[in-house]
Amino acid sequence: MNERTTLIDLGQLPTRNLAECLAVNQAVLVNALASQLPGSLAQQLAECAEAAQAMGLSKKIAAIGLALGQWLEQTPPSVAEAVFEHCSAHLSDTVRSWAAFAQAYLSRDLDLEAAFLAQLRFARDEHFGVREWAWIALRPRLTHNLDSALVLLARHASDSNPLVRRFCIEVLRPRGVWCEHIAELKQTPEAAEPLLVPNLAETEKYAQDSVANWLNDASKTRPDWVIQLFERYPPSCKASRRIHLRATRSLPK
Repeated sequence: MNERTTLIDLGQLPTRNLAECLAVNQAVLVNALASQLPGSLAQQLAECAEAAQAMGLSKKIAAIGLALGQWLEQTPPSVAEAVFEHCSAHLSDTVRSWAAFAQAYLSRDLDLEAAFLAQLRFARDEHFGVREWAWIALRPRLTHNLDSALVLLARHASDSNPLVRRFCIEVLRPRGVWCEHIAELKQTPEAAEPLLVPNLAETEKYAQDSVANWLNDASKTRPDWVIQLFERYPPSCKASRRIHLRATRSLPK
């Protein structure tokens, strides 16, 4: 094990790419954090990390995040707030990813917009991995309230921050990566037009890719809709042409 890998596992360095994210030893990381956390939480996370050793990364992050959220929920607010802030601002992107899942759990009884707004801290994170876990953690809640979620996301998809715009699109991709597909949007993607159409000329590449990938997802079950969408809203600038090219990459040429 090289020095960089060791420092990542000890929570002293963030990961740089997906390979490093996948390689993090969550159990070692939890143990390294033990001195920074209340004893009962350290023990609960250690037991969870040990039980999750054989899981894939997404289930492992979700399980530890859930354990964190459950502990926070049962803890006096002053202590819980301090611990949550420590995890949410930790140097380790993996620890912040646990916090993203903990936040989604703690928001489960909030109204949909409040839960969405609470998750934006992680959607705006400087690390690509935390931004992914932010939407993966909230996606089930939005999927179970799909009509309301689409209205909510459409309202926020014009935010001045491209990371928020990207989050609004990515969170309900029909064939989201590392999560369950959304059958309703695979079959009736037109339900998302109020969310997508205003962003067909998105200027930031990072958010552009989400718009294009959403449409590419839909093209695999509803190619007719994707073709007709661009007939109704033909690309008219560099940004919209790039989105069109990427969105239609799975269609027969």
